[in-house]
Amino acid sequence: MRTSSVAVTLLLTLSCVPSAEPPQGQTAAYQGVETADQVFSLEQSRALRDRFEPSFASWTEGGDLSRYVYLNPSEFWAQIVLTEGAYTRELTTGSQDAVAGFPVTVEAGETTVSEYVSDSPTDGAIVVHDGRIMFEDYPRMRAKDKHIWFSVSKTFVSTAVAILEDRGEIDADAPIDTYLTDLSGTAWSGIPVVDILDMASGIDCPEVKSDPDSCFWEFYDAFGWPVTSRVQDDAMATVPAMGTLRPSGQIFDYTSVNTEVLNRLVEVVSGERFSDFVEREIWQPAGPESDALIGTTANGAAFSAGGVSSNLRDLARFGMLFTDAIRAEGDPAISDAYMEKIQVSGRPELTLANPDTWPRTALEDGSFRHNTYQWDIVTTDGHFFKSGFGGQGLYVAPDLNLVVAWFGTQDERGSTEMLGIARQLATSGIF
Repeated sequence: MRTSSVAVTLLLTLSCVPSAEPPQGQTAAYQGVETADQVFSLEQSRALRDRFEPSFASWTEGGDLSRYVYLNPSEFWAQIVLTEGAYTRELTTGSQDAVAGFPVTVEAGETTVSEYVSDSPTDGAIVVHDGRIMFEDYPRMRAKDKHIWFSVSKTFVSTAVAILEDRGEIDADAPIDTYLTDLSGTAWSGIPVVDILDMASGIDCPEVKSDPDSCFWEFYDAFGWPVTSRVQDDAMATVPAMGTLRPSGQIFDYTSVNTEVLNRLVEVVSGERFSDFVEREIWQPAGPESDALIGTTANGAAFSAGGVSSNLRDLARFGMLFTDAIRAEGDPAISDAYMEKIQVSGRPELTLANPDTWPRTALEDGSFRHNTYQWDIVTTDGHFFKSGFGGQGLYVAPDLNLVVAWFGTQDERGSTEMLGIARQLATSGIF
């Protein structure tokens, strides 16, 4: 593991032109894949960098500035590198016709998968079935660009917790202050780890991005991301002072603060930096073809709730760890116990108690069952999905050995509608 300077990671991120030779273990390179030759010219890049300000609102309104930052986060924040390791999971290329031409319904009406991806806020999309790439398109990025995942990153945190559960080092039913003793006597005291995993901690720090004086931004300013004006020596300095909104375990109430507390839990229990643990236990077992990056805060903590960046194929490889075929290979990173927690043990009542929350209404076919372990949606047929700000997504259908992953940048039309498309593909019968 190595922590890079901004200069070093800038070279990593900008060196994204597909190579002439396929990566080790990869039989199909990017030949024939539609991919942008150049997303931004030199002049555009300089102009967009000049417009950047280190406040969340300044670069997240969508359009070119947002896309530039999403594709080049290492130009703006220091990064930790997750090395790809010695093993690359093989992906082969199948015929793309069936998926590309598949008819789907989106808000504007009827279209095909290919047509939608080409003319939407989607930067890149990939469909992998049984280890074969059945669709891949990069209309607004280069194939090997490391695009930020935003909140899809949270699935690294929950998976790390689940691995430590499997080893008997964490009991998710135990209070968080069993492990983080500095939270004893605070509003966090007595909250079961599972309630934090399920975004039902009851802590009075909702994710209000529009109010710079909110508890949410007080926490992230102290945490050191994305600005450094009020950064504390201890990245978790504001957590003990947070209040209680309601008892835990009653209602789904999304806030990334929960994820950063779990990040600290992983570090305290494992005795390692979060990034070191994830690199060895999750990233390298996925068999990526390239390094990933995790943004670091001003005080050196991993921005685990939203700071991971990678190329799209490697996001799909991470999703493949949850499929039946990969798990059947032996010594799985994703255990049967963890899969049962995702697919079966979630609590539908948490989300049903919140009539205004997005996950319960996101799927028009009525298949939403619950959220759990930082995954936004688990369906009645056991598929699951995690979204990320601006239009990032990972959809996994374990029984079909199907993964759909995408990156996006919101614009005047809103965010990408790839979740609906992924669901239509998963229930189409073509896989």
